[in-house]
Amino acid sequence: MSEAPEPAERSAISWRTLAPGVRRVLRFLGQPDERWEPLIALAVLVGVLSGTAAVGLRRAVHWLFQALAEHRTGAAALLLPALGALLGAAIVGLLFREPPGHGVPQVIRAVCRRGGGMRRRGILSHWLGSLVTVSAGGSAGLEGPIVYSGAAIGSTIGSFFGLNERRRSVLLACGVAGGISAIFNAPMTGMIFALEVVLVEWSALTIVPVIVCAVAATVLSRLLLGQAQSFLHAPFSMGVADLGLCVALGLVAGLVSTALSRLVDAVARASRRLPRGRYLAPLLCGLGVGAIGLGAPGAIGEGYDTARELISPTAASGGFLLLLGLSLAKLAATGLTLGSGAPGGFFAPCLVLGALVGAAFHRAAVEILPADVGVGAGGSYALVGMAGIVAGVMQAPLTGILLVMEVTGGYEVILPLMIVAVLSLLVARRADRYGVYTKELAAAGDLLRPGTDRRILAEIGLREALDTDATPITEAMSLADLVGVVKSSRRNHFPVVDPATGDLVGLLDISTVRELLFTPDLARVTLVGTVMDADPPTVPLDSTLAEAVAALEESGAWVLPVLDGRRFAGLLSKSTLFDHYRHELAVQAM
Repeated sequence: MSEAPEPAERSAISWRTLAPGVRRVLRFLGQPDERWEPLIALAVLVGVLSGTAAVGLRRAVHWLFQALAEHRTGAAALLLPALGALLGAAIVGLLFREPPGHGVPQVIRAVCRRGGGMRRRGILSHWLGSLVTVSAGGSAGLEGPIVYSGAAIGSTIGSFFGLNERRRSVLLACGVAGGISAIFNAPMTGMIFALEVVLVEWSALTIVPVIVCAVAATVLSRLLLGQAQSFLHAPFSMGVADLGLCVALGLVAGLVSTALSRLVDAVARASRRLPRGRYLAPLLCGLGVGAIGLGAPGAIGEGYDTARELISPTAASGGFLLLLGLSLAKLAATGLTLGSGAPGGFFAPCLVLGALVGAAFHRAAVEILPADVGVGAGGSYALVGMAGIVAGVMQAPLTGILLVMEVTGGYEVILPLMIVAVLSLLVARRADRYGVYTKELAAAGDLLRPGTDRRILAEIGLREALDTDATPITEAMSLADLVGVVKSSRRNHFPVVDPATGDLVGLLDISTVRELLFTPDLARVTLVGTVMDADPPTVPLDSTLAEAVAALEESGAWVLPVLDGRRFAGLLSKSTLFDHYRHELAVQAM
């Protein structure tokens, strides 16, 4: 349901309007290639701004959700999620003309395809859209929109100061880390998510600014919201028997993660088939969420109160059937909300669904296993279930583990967290190669990670790598006539073309006729048409460079002709390609 983003907007601020002293500061900050201090300073700025956006969104949503609480009765309870989803989609699509959905794939696409370039309007588009969607009861979180907003903040600052593509991408990742850190009070999670999911580059140049930004955003969040964790609980302990049960819980979490991912995909496909689906789908799916909320109020909205209750050691979590029903309701509400294209994030519903799945698994274990097995507290299973669903849905185990540890303080159950997260990932990966954030990009061929061959080749156009100075020859030429051409050329391959049409009729490799060239009698009577390769492998001019490289590898040739239709357009050689590759690699490594 994504739309191709427009080119990043340039700052409208004129240098002439700035005081000379300010210009000197901006020039200093805009020269990060030689020094690290400017990039660190910009990371702090991004952290403050993205942290402010996150705190503002969190407070606004909680206030508005509570303000609408008294209206969630009768028909209003059915209509509120539908109207919120429709209004959220309209804000994003009509008002700001931005792609629909939670926005994280577009952030990753900006890193992979556009050198970290995003439009300034992205700072507000998903922020406002998620505000109305989640406040009205949509089963989504605030993290996807704040990732989009923070990324747009980092990209805008990077563009304003004239940073190159790599450093602008780093600032984009800083904005992502700042938003996640501030909204969860979890700097490690923000850092890991930005590096593990968005940037996928682990170097000093990327890690240090992201850490600085996450710290700045978290400090701001704690100053404004306090230092309390999102999900407080008493310390848990899990014994050897619990570790064995966590193996089974990890498998269950992987299956549930796969089910959620598949449900979101199915709803998204159905939404695309609807007329005016971008706006009709949120309305219809919102009605479904409203109906779910009538029977299971804990399944709508962020749902953090439900998760807090489940991980509390003293809370009465209910029987297995009740927990199973609430889990299915949350699964369905989340699939409808996020599959419809309404703005919202996966973090919150994954945490709540994980807590429900973990608690239901605990109740089943208690009822099935003998009492002397010594199954641990239900809250501990709810806690580790949260990590399992996050890791499985996003296919980001480090993010799942660290997120749960930071928002719950559950460091004492680190081993169960690791077991459940890793096994959930393995099960989900078995079903789907890509997580919810990268599946769409991989299908479109846009998942081009920095520093990889595919990313480097994608940055080089086939026309750039063409050898257009190759000297065409005709098949009626004798090899004796060709000697003069060879003397004035540094190439070993010559395209043979039809002089009337310019169509390629063959390719001559000098190494195959070298003996004939140096035998004058034979050279005078041997025509090019009799010794050329009359059917050489060719590459269409509209191919991508990755496709051209695949053709070179498949044919085993060093040089291939490139055709515009049937006309000869140039030669593609491995040597020239390698020169371009090394240059682009150096540019991306700057």
